[in-house]
Amino acid sequence: MTDTQSADTVQRTAAEILGETKKLVDPEIERRLEELHPMMRGIARYHFGWQDAAGRPDPHGSGGKALRPALAVLGARTVGAAGDEPAVIDAAVAVELIHNFSLLHDDIMDGDRTRRHRPTAWTVFGENQTLLAGCALQTLAFEVLAEQSPAAVPSLGAMVQELIAGQSEDLQLEGNESATVDQCLRMEQGKTASLLSASASLGAQAYGADAEQVRLLAEYGHHLGMAFQLVDDMLGIWGETDTTGKPVAADLAARKRSAPVVAALTAGTADSERLRAVLARPEELSPADLILAADLVEHAGGRSWTRERADLHTREALARLDRLAPPPSALADLAEVTRFLLSRTW
Repeated sequence: MTDTQSADTVQRTAAEILGETKKLVDPEIERRLEELHPMMRGIARYHFGWQDAAGRPDPHGSGGKALRPALAVLGARTVGAAGDEPAVIDAAVAVELIHNFSLLHDDIMDGDRTRRHRPTAWTVFGENQTLLAGCALQTLAFEVLAEQSPAAVPSLGAMVQELIAGQSEDLQLEGNESATVDQCLRMEQGKTASLLSASASLGAQAYGADAEQVRLLAEYGHHLGMAFQLVDDMLGIWGETDTTGKPVAADLAARKRSAPVVAALTAGTADSERLRAVLARPEELSPADLILAADLVEHAGGRSWTRERADLHTREALARLDRLAPPPSALADLAEVTRFLLSRTW
């Protein structure tokens, strides 16, 4: 690569970077979905935003930013891969399939009726068929990765076990009045950070990176994942529907024990106790209740604590990239994507 080309790469925006990796990975995901049973394939394609409920192409559907496959490609590039090697693309496909398996199941468990500004798959196709579609995506992920990178399969398996444990702990924390901050952070490590850690490192592992490079990328992904989830927690309370694709204060309406809520409840202030009383009401929370609860979380320090913790993990993530010392263009791409993902509006 010439110096001019390097400079051009360094100046790319996060949207350009994510768009480029999405173009590399999406066609391969579509190709692999053809291996599924027609019902499973239809649910998956609807969930990805590629077709409507009737099976017609949907030009307005959105499959999201495809962050996790982008991290797999970008992580591989930090260790010298061009990024379009078949083993790297397969690793990227695998983490995206796992991510969407988890989303299909998560929407059912949380009762979420909207994702990416569309009805969730289970509300269209039913809970049972959607559960099966999620299982199909999970199985397909392992099949894809095993074809060219069998040595990486245990890493993917360990991550899925962490992800499932995190989701289980999330369900256990719902309505738990004695939930602690440590319990909340452990849950978020399993539910979110484990997948981003694997995403950042799996492409490099499939490419043949050494153990130290894979470890630094995994640590980068862990800290990115923790920061990402903490930002997501703030969006779940203060984010606008246009940003989140979900109703305003959706996490409060569901009485989720997210980091800002738990930090506020355990702050030991008068606002903490008022918040506890609001969330304990047996009836559905009204719009006025949700506004009050959001204000109480903020006044009890939950918002500022979460923001500070997210900033800490962001710094730790970027520090791992510095220690990895990747080529300047690869470092610039990952750093730009990191900052973009953690500067979402709430």
